[in-house]
Amino acid sequence: MTRVLMGDFSALHRLGLEDILRREGIELIDTAGTDVLARLLEALPDVIVLDLDKHGTGDLVHVIVHRFPAVKVVACSSRRPRMRVFPPLHYGEFYESDCDPALLTSAVQA
Repeated sequence: MTRVLMGDFSALHRLGLEDILRREGIELIDTAGTDVLARLLEALPDVIVLDLDKHGTGDLVHVIVHRFPAVKVVACSSRRPRMRVFPPLHYGEFYESDCDPALLTSAVQA
């Protein structure tokens, strides 16, 4: 089972993403109100889902992909239907895609 650590999102966006992922049997690790890096060390997830549009996300992704290269990062935009996927062991390289439910779950589980 894929373990996903959720980053900081607005409540509505978070609920929608969580619903999409849970329907596919993906295990979600709660991070509400906590530091993602601190939870990363505790939870050891397979994937981290972040808000692409939040201030500081680019810096956070940089830290994650260099300190934890085996963890995949999926950064979903809260403003438009786009996402960036940072595959494991690619140290910052990413691909960008539309963000619909099927593509999101595929990116998380791949």
